[in-house]
Amino acid sequence: MIKKLVFVLPLILIIAITAAVIGVDNRAASAGLTQNMGGISYASLPDEAALYLNDMVFARDTVVLPNETVRVLLPPGTFPDTLILTENGARVRNYRVAQQGADVYYSQANFRYGNTSSSYSGSASYSVIWDAPDQANADTATREIKLEYLMSGASWTPSYDMQIVNDSAVDLAFFAEIHNTSLVLDETTLYLVAGRVDLSRQMDQVSQVTFNQMAVGYADTGTVDLPDLGVGAVDLQHIYGLGPISAEPGDYVYVNLVAEELSARRVLVWNATSEQSVNVIYKVKNDSEIPFAEGIVRNYQDKLFMGSDFIETTPPGSEGSVTVGSLPDVRVFRTESSEYHGSSDDYYIHSVELVIDNFSDNDLDLIVLDQWQEKAWQFEYSLTPERQQDNLQRWEVSIAAGESLTISYTYRTEY
Repeated sequence: MIKKLVFVLPLILIIAITAAVIGVDNRAASAGLTQNMGGISYASLPDEAALYLNDMVFARDTVVLPNETVRVLLPPGTFPDTLILTENGARVRNYRVAQQGADVYYSQANFRYGNTSSSYSGSASYSVIWDAPDQANADTATREIKLEYLMSGASWTPSYDMQIVNDSAVDLAFFAEIHNTSLVLDETTLYLVAGRVDLSRQMDQVSQVTFNQMAVGYADTGTVDLPDLGVGAVDLQHIYGLGPISAEPGDYVYVNLVAEELSARRVLVWNATSEQSVNVIYKVKNDSEIPFAEGIVRNYQDKLFMGSDFIETTPPGSEGSVTVGSLPDVRVFRTESSEYHGSSDDYYIHSVELVIDNFSDNDLDLIVLDQWQEKAWQFEYSLTPERQQDNLQRWEVSIAAGESLTISYTYRTEY
């Protein structure tokens, strides 16, 4: 019983959260509807669908059907136990689900299944059957059917390209890349959810911020709230509304969400504990009205591709971090030695040198980070650092073009 509750409750939450932002389209059935001797057969083509960052879709199909026995075909990839079936606003309490081939669904949906690159070729779909209303007691000749279900077969990925304008500005384009492997989308209203979800745990976001990007810090932008865009945010996810989209299984669809010049801070940082180079990090301020979902940023400068990095989730008004590379004309190295001192209180004296050589033609403003030794004492510095969180020492230094700087310090330990 406990395992069942653990499984069911997040699923109810997932459906409730997503359903809250998707409206109802009371269109009558047209595509995918045929009359057979055994009754009506209808292939469910979602009116609305919410896509997540992983291979998961929340689909809704609202259709008006005659008052007779109906066999509804669900798309391949549907999880049949997630189906919520309502008739004229009331939950259908008893129905039957049968497995069938995916080609049955696609042929019913008037899709040329044999020519598709769908990964669901040869896999199973499902049909749903329930008893027809009592014709004698039926008030009308039709009934409104609403099907809501979770399925795999489509996802979306945030994709960015960033052109470096100068040290204080970048041109950023934010695209949604939609990968559709099984859905037949016919003017389907799509929503993109900036979160991951499965059937057994809550939604999640996985930011991939590097140690250096976090250690450098962020500008103080005050409290940042997500704006009301008509779609809005649910808990920790933002939901992007795209409007009607048409696509066949195997298609990739690209939709531009943001294309603006944004303000930025160019920050140079050397993490002396773990790196032998100076990283160039752009702290990009989201001046748009759209939150940036975590994703890959392709960086360009002077019309050349410079590499890729991740940007973390960045609400409007806040900063996102993008590492664009390292400085080729600045050499850095760290050396450390220790010397044993035997006396009534044995200890070691450690000597550290942080050397920076600026071979460029420009002056250099640099943040230097080094690890703080937690069990050490009697630190002595040539240049006093600022101590910050995560046991880090931080220096902010300026080095003239063609010049060098050495930061040295000593400390003592018992070993």
